[in-house]
Amino acid sequence: MKRRLVSLLIVTLFGSIFSLTASAASKPPTFVSVVMDGKKIWFPDAQAFIDENGRTLVPVRFVAESLGAKVGWESKTQTVPITRDDQSIVLTIDQNVVLVDGKAVTLDTKAILSGGRTFVPLRFVSEVLGAKVDWDNPTDTVFIKTSEDSAAQTDQWGRLIRTTDLPKNASDYPYILADVPNEMYEMGYPFSHPTDSKVSSVLYSTKPEFNKKNVDIWMGRLKAFGALWLNVNYNTIDDAWTQAVFATKMQNSDAELKHIRRYAEWVKENQIQMEGYLDPEPSMIYKDGFGNNFVRSKFRIKLVSYKASNDLLYDEWFPKKQTFEKGVWYEGYADISLSTNVGGDWGSTLKVDPNASLFRNHIIRKADSN
Repeated sequence: MKRRLVSLLIVTLFGSIFSLTASAASKPPTFVSVVMDGKKIWFPDAQAFIDENGRTLVPVRFVAESLGAKVGWESKTQTVPITRDDQSIVLTIDQNVVLVDGKAVTLDTKAILSGGRTFVPLRFVSEVLGAKVDWDNPTDTVFIKTSEDSAAQTDQWGRLIRTTDLPKNASDYPYILADVPNEMYEMGYPFSHPTDSKVSSVLYSTKPEFNKKNVDIWMGRLKAFGALWLNVNYNTIDDAWTQAVFATKMQNSDAELKHIRRYAEWVKENQIQMEGYLDPEPSMIYKDGFGNNFVRSKFRIKLVSYKASNDLLYDEWFPKKQTFEKGVWYEGYADISLSTNVGGDWGSTLKVDPNASLFRNHIIRKADSN
C-alpha cells in the first residue's frame, strides 16, 4: 500500500473514483473506511462517503471525538462548534465558509446534514486538528495518524494487531485485530465438508490466491454488493438496480436475474425502504469445502418503511418469524459467501455467491442508539 500525505492533490485523486449519486438507484453509494491509528472507526449509522465532487465526507462527531475534540450543535444557527485545547472550529450547515480560531476559511465542500448527522470534509477537519491523513485507493480507505508507534504491529491493511485477550479460536486466524471484538472471531462456521474446509490461517499460509491484490478485489465486490443489497427505496428502484446487483454475483443462470427482478417489483408493491452497509473483514475468510469462501462481515441495517414484514431483503434465508421495527438500526455479523466457476488460478474471478445470505450464519441485535 502506497500512502500519500493529503494535500491539494488529493482533490484530484478523489475525483477519479466513484461518487455518491443519490438520484440514481442503480449506483450504490461509495462508502469509505476510516482507520485511525490502526483501528477502524465503526460508525454507528451514517457512513463516510465520497460526494459528487469527489470529496470524502465523514460524520463529524465520531471522527472529531476520536481526535480528542469536543463537538456541539447549535440548532438555531445550524452551526457545529468543534473545540480541542485552544483550537476552535465553527462549521455552518450548507455553507463552505468556516471559522477557524475566529478567522474565515473557505472550503471546497459544504458541511451537510444527512440522516440526522452532520457530515464534514475529512481532509479539512483532520488537518486543522493536526492529524496526518493518507488514502489507499484499492480499498477506499482513509488512514488518520495522530502519533507514531514504531513498536506497533499492523497487518497489510494497516490495522493494529493485538496479542492479549485473544479469542478462544485465535489459531484459526492469521492474527487478531485490536478493533475487532472476540465475539466476531468466536462465531461458529457455516455448514461445511469436515475434511475439505479450511480456516483463514491455513488459507493465507498455503493458498497463492490469498494475496492482497485478489483479496482487495473480493472485498470491493462485497462492499459494492452490500451497498446495493442493503440500500433500496421503492420510490427509485429500477431495472438498472436489478442489473447492478446481478453484475456483482457469480452468474450461473438467468434465473437469478428473474428472481432479482421479482424482488424489485416486491419492493415497489410493499413500499420497502432500507438503509445499511456491509463491511467485510479480509482476515476472516473460511472455505467450506464445497466451493464457497465465506467472508465474515459486520453489517448495519435499518428498515425505514414497509407494509408487510416478509421478504424485506433479497435473501432466501430472510427470517420468517423475526419482526424488524421500523426506523431502528440493527447490527451484527454475518458470513457472506463468494464463489467461482473457474478452476486453476481463480483468484480474480471470485464473486458474490447467488445464495449469499445475511441470515444463514449470523448474529444480530438492536444497535446502540448513540
